[in-house]
Amino acid sequence: KLARVMGIHRNTLHSYLKQNNVSYKYNIISDANLDHAVREFRQMKPNSGVHYLTGHLRQLGLQV
Repeated sequence: KLARVMGIHRNTLHSYLKQNNVSYKYNIISDANLDHAVREFRQMKPNSGVHYLTGHLRQLGLQV
């Protein structure tokens, strides 16, 4: 869909992503495990927003 929006072929997009070491894959994680990770973060940083949460998940090695 992104390639279509950009007006390029999906293979071209894939090539650019690979050349620039951009990961576009997501981790497979159960809802329960993701909920647990989010809950732990919210306990440590209750006033933090979604950007901090996303950074924390990345720090854990998760791409969601």
